[in-house]
Amino acid sequence: MKKMTYIASLFAFGLSSGVAHADFNTELNGSVLKSDDLKLFALGGSYYFDQVNTNKGPLAEATFLDQQSSVDAVFTRFDFDDDNVNAWAIGGTYVLQGTGLYLNAAVSHINGYSADTYNFGGGYYLSRDWAVSVNTEFDKDLNYQGFSLGSKKLFNLGGDTFVSLAGEYTNPDQSDDSFAVSSDFYLNRNLSVGLGYQWADSFSDGVSSVRSQWFINDKFAVSAEVTYADYDNGSDTNYMLGATMRF
Repeated sequence: MKKMTYIASLFAFGLSSGVAHADFNTELNGSVLKSDDLKLFALGGSYYFDQVNTNKGPLAEATFLDQQSSVDAVFTRFDFDDDNVNAWAIGGTYVLQGTGLYLNAAVSHINGYSADTYNFGGGYYLSRDWAVSVNTEFDKDLNYQGFSLGSKKLFNLGGDTFVSLAGEYTNPDQSDDSFAVSSDFYLNRNLSVGLGYQWADSFSDGVSSVRSQWFINDKFAVSAEVTYADYDNGSDTNYMLGATMRF
């Protein structure tokens, strides 16, 4: 996995009824990341066309469980190898209510890298807490760049205890296939700890992570993540702090 590919993945989008005071239409996210030769700042947000119910499971999984249409945007600035780079992305998700189907699209731009990309995809909820997805990527001339397949399932272990399992397979047009798996354990509706691992087809490199998120109340959360990236020409340990606000 090339280092620039890993940095670009940091920039990816990722991206009802219930307790009325906890529901929200807007979510803002900010994060800072630091390693030996990389500094990153990201600010993003999502607007949901209908209120998102937070009473269906863990607060961090509210948007996954409530399945609402949204528009999304993120701005990222990172310093890499003494180069300051700005990047942005905008997109949206449209949920076909009552069918389990959703569609999504996004456009992203990294200044100075001629790396405009267009993403088109969609997915299907096999159940209220289990979804599968497919995403395709094209360059600025709409040349095909690859696709990814993903799935996520949230398991209720009883009471307010949950665990999520997610996996993704990516097939780029001009580089090795890659795989990613992750899991978050929710000790209660507010607090989670998680693990993740991503590797390339050759198994010569990978990215492992440990993370945690704590919703201090229904509207505000803090998070932290430590990531160790092992790529073809070196390695890095990255430290990230983040915050989420909903209203």
